[in-house]
Amino acid sequence: MKEVKFNEITELKPQHTAYIPLVEGIHKLSVEICKGKIRLNHGAFTPDGGTWLDFPSGRKAHYDFQTGDNFCITVDIQSSFGKTDRLSIVNVSLFQKAEFFIRLCEK
Repeated sequence: MKEVKFNEITELKPQHTAYIPLVEGIHKLSVEICKGKIRLNHGAFTPDGGTWLDFPSGRKAHYDFQTGDNFCITVDIQSSFGKTDRLSIVNVSLFQKAEFFIRLCEK
């Protein structure tokens, strides 16, 4: 899976996924969508199947963005069953690429 690099434009092919590398803690992210539609997923680890598909308890699990959106969001990365939460970005389009820019905001 592709890794998002902060302060660089990331391009995703249709229906492809990238992950945002973050450690435990509270992070403020500035998300700017240059082109397309994306969904940011915040997943907690679940031992049933060994995946990060569980909803993070008490925290927002999905954010939807489209061309022109520019938001600063706060995410609380924790751990479940000894595994750190994961943030992934999915290009939800069937045919168009997505381009976006993510940076860490000041705390």
